[in-house]
Amino acid sequence: MDYFVRNSIEYFFFIYGICIFCVYFFLIILALKAIKKSKQKAIFLNIDYIKGSHDLPSVSLIAPAYNEGKTIITNVKSLLSIQYPFYELIIVNDGSTDNSIEQLIDIFSLKEIEIVKNTSAVSCAEIKKIYKSTNSKYTSLTVVDKFNGGRSDAINCGIIFAKSNLVLCTDADCIIEQDALLKMVRPYIEATEKEVIASGGIIGIANDSVIKNGILKEIRMPKKLLPRIQIVEYIRAFLLGRMAWGHINGLMLVSGAFGLYPRHRLLEVGGLDKDTIGEDLELCIRLRTHMENLKQPYKVVYIPEVLCWTEAPPNFKIYISQRDRWARGLWETLYKHRNLFFNKKYGNMGKYFFPYWIFFELGAPIVEFLGMLYLIYYAINGFMNLQMALLLAFTVYLAGCVFSTIAILMYSLNYKHYLKPKMIIQLLLVSYIESFYSHPIMLYAQLKGFFKKIFKINTGWGTMDRDGFNEEEENEEQNK
Repeated sequence: MDYFVRNSIEYFFFIYGICIFCVYFFLIILALKAIKKSKQKAIFLNIDYIKGSHDLPSVSLIAPAYNEGKTIITNVKSLLSIQYPFYELIIVNDGSTDNSIEQLIDIFSLKEIEIVKNTSAVSCAEIKKIYKSTNSKYTSLTVVDKFNGGRSDAINCGIIFAKSNLVLCTDADCIIEQDALLKMVRPYIEATEKEVIASGGIIGIANDSVIKNGILKEIRMPKKLLPRIQIVEYIRAFLLGRMAWGHINGLMLVSGAFGLYPRHRLLEVGGLDKDTIGEDLELCIRLRTHMENLKQPYKVVYIPEVLCWTEAPPNFKIYISQRDRWARGLWETLYKHRNLFFNKKYGNMGKYFFPYWIFFELGAPIVEFLGMLYLIYYAINGFMNLQMALLLAFTVYLAGCVFSTIAILMYSLNYKHYLKPKMIIQLLLVSYIESFYSHPIMLYAQLKGFFKKIFKINTGWGTMDRDGFNEEEENEEQNK
């Protein structure tokens, strides 16, 4: 019996591993096709064409801010400098306890105005005051000061006061590319049989890069090892994950840092769920479910370009807090929408995409941890050859390195950000030590998040202190 059980366990891990490798190769192929299609489309529908379009929709940028005093001015300047003719910027101060609101009032010459809501379809925490700038340079800026209710509540607050047809949800700690909106609205002005219900793009890491007047002037490799590793993580996630799934309309997640939605669809589903910590994933799944119930053709679009830059956690304390929160958000969202699992009523989302998230996004950390325990236990008790166990572990490690290498080279060949040979080598090197340095910590954080969610322990947002961007007035020497 023990032999049968042991064989069954080994076959399970073997088959699961093969499935993961096959999925990754499948995603690589899809990502390559997506890049090719995107480049072909860019030839016929470029930025100059979009700029000259008479059908450009208006956009409301909503950026919640909570204790972002270190970067708030830099980022608001960045958001105000975006190249787009029809947009408004709504900064929602979500009950900050630092001097964020005072800085905003002082720098942007804000003056209190009357509170006038544009909808009652969504609700939010009590609003203290609303401000508009008296400076003619900042007429598009609105600042809402409210009591703390969390990020989702702050986004909902912005939706209430938004006046545009499209709503861009971002964060006050993000630096947005100047032409990002022009690229983001492209799917909405293209002739298509399917309604675009959400679009997103690649998020870049700007630690130690040069920011001047809210604009990214120079991309530098982060000085610390952990942010460098996170660049590799982001490249894998966005290039081999979201780009690939977007190619077959299987995208289930638009990053909360940069997502564009039709406002009327957000109102139809009641805005963001204030009781969910993984609000970006939950919103995308809920929007897709809503469209499936309406039986209307739709798509979630991925723009395969870096449109937004953010500051990655610079140390393990913040990194663990972030990945813990992501894991809790993943668990609660998939559990909340568990009725989608292999449910043909919801089309490909129910039959294929949602099960993928259950088996591989949620299941992978659990299976990896159990596999490690299995290897250790059977190696110690002599049921498994130690050399075979090490060979298996090395094979898994090598496969991970191969996938990371492919992702980094694909990214470097198709995007301008890390073209220098030195940068490419640095990214390749950190990808080879990731498995030993940060991956065990990430696995710990994910399992910790699952455990906390199951037993309802400390389900808050967690610590997300930041160092702040490298704001410089003049170009300095190159990063060495």
